[in-house]
This record gives sequence, structure tokens and C-alpha cells, in this order.
Amino acid sequence: KSAPLRRAALFATATREGTVLIRNTQRSHAVDVDRLEKLTRHLLATLNCGAFDVGLWLTTDATVRKLNTQFRGVRRSTDILSFPFHDELSPGTAPTEVDASDEDELNLGDMVVSVAYVARKAAKAGSRNEGPGVAHAMEHLTAIDDRIQLLVIHGLCHLLNYDHGLC
Repeated sequence: KSAPLRRAALFATATREGTVLIRNTQRSHAVDVDRLEKLTRHLLATLNCGAFDVGLWLTTDATVRKLNTQFRGVRRSTDILSFPFHDELSPGTAPTEVDASDEDELNLGDMVVSVAYVARKAAKAGSRNEGPGVAHAMEHLTAIDDRIQLLVIHGLCHLLNYDHGLC
């Protein structure tokens, strides 16, 4: 009996376009929000998640530090925090495991970026950052927008429940 529901659910995701909500409450650095939205929509479509909603909040160090302390117990700012809506699912399975006929389930989650933190790191671009990960991948990027785009890619991986040990 689940096959008709699954077919209906897949059809529902094929016809629905998810919402990409970008909120920019920081005022210290200009960010190309339209470019970020286009990138996010492209990535979601590529990941078979085009029907899912995603939130991206561009904010201050103080806000990210508060959230990092509250949710991770780390009393400092960071570049990006990701809050997956479906953290119970195995990595990458949201497009096939979520009941797409229930629009409330079509939410991948939210990402929060400290633009000031990103700007500080961009100003230090070129300094060697040894080791794996997104920080190493960004070491040559001097543009804030370019760094934020890479962080959105990184954050979407976390919204799909991939962690640093799985990538």
C-alpha cells in the first residue's frame, strides 16, 4: 500500500518549488542576497531537494556566538551554524524519506552565518590553513560573497545530516 503514497509523494515534490528565505540583519558588509538565493536554489535542485524550504540568516558575531553557546556549548562565534529539521534521518536521505505530501515536512532547516566572522577570515586570506575542511578550501578566497557561497554549500550538507566525519 505504500507504493501509491510514495508515487504521490514524489509527484508532489516534482511540482512544488521550495522557499529559500534569506534574512540579512547585519549591516556591516554588503552581501549579494540575490546571488545567494540563485545558488541555493541551484544546489537544492541538484541535490533533488528543490521542493524543500531552507532558511539562511546573515547576522552578527554576537548573534552567532549566542546561538553557538546555546546549542553547542561553545562560547565563541563561528562562520556558520546549521540546524537540520530532519536530524533523525540518515545522511542524504531527506529527498526520498520525507513524506512530501505533508508540506510541513518539506523543510530542510536553517543556516546562520556571521558575516563579520566571514569578513575577518577573508581579510586574512592567503595565510596557510593546514588540514581538511571548508576553512582550508576557503583559504584563498578574499571576497566575502564567495566565502558565504562556499559556506552555504557546507551548510546544506549539514542540513542533509552529513557531518565532518562523513564528508
